[in-house]
Amino acid sequence: MHKKMACLGVLVYVLGTGALLSHAQPQMFLQTQSPKSLPDTVKAFKEEVAAGGWSILNVTNMAGVLSEKGYTISPVLMFDLCSGKFSAQILTKDEHRLVTPLMPCRVSIYQTAQGIVIIARLNAKRVAPMFSPELAEIMLKSSSEGEVIIEKTISRLSKVK
Repeated sequence: MHKKMACLGVLVYVLGTGALLSHAQPQMFLQTQSPKSLPDTVKAFKEEVAAGGWSILNVTNMAGVLSEKGYTISPVLMFDLCSGKFSAQILTKDEHRLVTPLMPCRVSIYQTAQGIVIIARLNAKRVAPMFSPELAEIMLKSSSEGEVIIEKTISRLSKVK
């Protein structure tokens, strides 16, 4: 248990310092550029999430939230995704619950100041080895399904003229 908590502590430290965002390290986060607009990307993404059997629990519009506080930023939408089959596997075992701060799976779709639309998410392949083999396997399977959803989203958008 102490080893797992130490690993989680290291993860929090590294994320907080941005140390893994350098190009010398494997990426902690993955980004995929969309060939279409933010609304088109969001629509296709939502449809692919549903088609993949996942649920969107919540969407947070950070530009809207910050606008209410007087800040103006380019659009950022954060999607909380859930797959019951993976969530149940994690939540039924007390020893797996330490990853609940990473749940639900979060995917962000944002637009840069240059108008480029990006789909961003945690690189589970980078994080999973920090945990038990059983938990790592669940995380990798979940991530694999999430990547398929994103690939199908981009494929669909690439075909639209």
